[in-house]
Amino acid sequence: MADPVMTVVDRLHEKHGDASYDLDWDTPLQLLVGSMMAARTRDTLVNKITPALFKKYPDARAFAAADLTELTNDIGPVAMRYGKAEAIRDACRVLVEKHGGEVPRTMDELVALPRVGRKTANVVLSVAYKIPAGILIDTHGQRVVTRLGLTQGKKPDEIEFELMDRVPTDRWIHFGPALVLHGRYTCTADRPKCDECVLRDVCPKIGTAHEEQRPKTRKKKPEAPVAKAKKAVQQDLFAAAAGPVEVPDVPADWRDALADEFTRPYWAELQSFVQAEREAHAVFPPADEVYTAFRLTPLDQVRVFLLGQDPYPGEGQAHGLCFSVKPGVALPASLRNMYRELQDDLGIPPAKSGYLAKWAAQGMLMLNAVLTVRAGAPNSHKGKGWETFTDAAIRAVNDKPDPVVFVLWGAYAQKKIKLIDTDRHVIIQSAHPSPLSAASGFFGSKPYSKINAALQKLGHPPIDWKL
Repeated sequence: MADPVMTVVDRLHEKHGDASYDLDWDTPLQLLVGSMMAARTRDTLVNKITPALFKKYPDARAFAAADLTELTNDIGPVAMRYGKAEAIRDACRVLVEKHGGEVPRTMDELVALPRVGRKTANVVLSVAYKIPAGILIDTHGQRVVTRLGLTQGKKPDEIEFELMDRVPTDRWIHFGPALVLHGRYTCTADRPKCDECVLRDVCPKIGTAHEEQRPKTRKKKPEAPVAKAKKAVQQDLFAAAAGPVEVPDVPADWRDALADEFTRPYWAELQSFVQAEREAHAVFPPADEVYTAFRLTPLDQVRVFLLGQDPYPGEGQAHGLCFSVKPGVALPASLRNMYRELQDDLGIPPAKSGYLAKWAAQGMLMLNAVLTVRAGAPNSHKGKGWETFTDAAIRAVNDKPDPVVFVLWGAYAQKKIKLIDTDRHVIIQSAHPSPLSAASGFFGSKPYSKINAALQKLGHPPIDWKL
């Protein structure tokens, strides 16, 4: 009996004999840069941007010397453009420093470049150099082989290695692009063209609803014509102003995870609101400290997520970490209660300082749901857009492959549990340490020892709580 994988390989070769990659390029460097830009972005959009981009940056040295803000604007409206611009610049710096500005011809050298994975490396090697180092697997190809039942893998790398064992090496270069084309134009996600498919007689999913597990969404009521027109005008204005949108100075992994938020209309409106508030009132924390939590705890280092609600509204208190204050600032009541419970739980005497950066540096993301506040006016920036942004941060942590310990104190934080996969992650919750509620369940809850026990069970070192 013929190997079903080889049946697919042969059929796709007959159907897509000239299969290649849809990106326009003239040099291996252009293909590398274009592939890095194409993640979560249509190739057609990338192809509109790259002619002017490659004219301005003709070689690796030009990209390596680029101003990051300028390069970000130059790569245009691609998804996650801020992280991609940094990755392109950094990869080209390595090309200049280690490879004389040339794109290397081996998988190991390519994946050693900043933010270059096997998919991008396979594109360059198979398309530009015709070197069969692996099989190109993207979301389209993954969908095809999964529907055909040709793989047990769940991740692109797993699928690639499994197929490499079953497909002759001399077929790798064509097979990957053919899978991409078949998934993009025939075996599509929502409406697969089964009647036109050359694999219909070997597909166990033929004629079935391939997206039956996709959650049904409630149909929205049609917008009134005036409201619809107003939204269209607002979106056009936002798109026209996309260049100067404020982007936080945070680690690259956070920028990548949250990149879509920076292109949404609410983000520009939120930044305009905060700027207007700063012009008219004192606003805390200072502008350069709003994103402290993200800077001290990069996404890939998050092991514990402590969610607060609103920054302290007093002079000199808030500095971007929930519950924390700078050295020399008097301890707020909630923090005093946290220290009291820490002593009761682990015997650690209360610290004189309320500066909790040491905890953040150990992988504890300490994030408020709202990141700014008007002086003396608690919750004054509530409902202005920060919650949308920090909900996205919660989802980003929830999507991490390794389990995380979420610490939810009080009813407000506990409402966010709907954003967390409680089957994968550890949830520790109790009353809030505020004087209004600490005696109703925070005191005696032993959160610090519970966090450390959970971390150790997950194979992580415990937090050193001493300050």
